[in-house]
Formats: sequence, C-alpha cells, structure tokens
Amino acid sequence: MYAKVMSDNQLKYAPHYVIEGDKLILNPQEQNYLNAGYKPVVDMPMPLSETGQEYVQTIIEEENQIIITYSPVENETDTEEESDNTTTS
Repeated sequence: MYAKVMSDNQLKYAPHYVIEGDKLILNPQEQNYLNAGYKPVVDMPMPLSETGQEYVQTIIEEENQIIITYSPVENETDTEEESDNTTTS
C-alpha cells in the first residue's frame, strides 16, 4: 500500500494507476509509485484492548515510508480515579 501525507495530516492513498509524463500506467510497480511521490505505508496493528478503550491514530512520515501507529486515549474518569488514589494514600 502506498500513500502521500496531505497538509491536513490525512493520507491520500495511491490509485490503481499512475500518470508519468504522457503515459498512463495501469497496474503500477513500486518504482512507478515512488516516482509519483507516494511512499510505502507501514500500518502497525492496533493493540488488543480492554472493553471501551479508545485509540488515536498517529501518522508519522519518514524519508522513505509512512508509519501508522495507535495510542490509547486517556479517559477523564481514569485520570480522576488515579488522582483520587494518590490523594487518599
């Protein structure tokens, strides 16, 4: 899978064709995508979670690839419970 990172930090996935100069290339190869400015996408698996856990997706653009990672979102109730536990101890 190949994509470009857009200005709003969203991915624009590569189409099933590439235009290079005057040529329309159907079923492009890796080098065609790279020449068109697309990078390979590494999508890290979302961690298995507890029920109700939410995750936020993070897109990291490196020189030769794009990495998609997932981080847990801290719920306000979790933060409140932790602060309650630290104050009562």
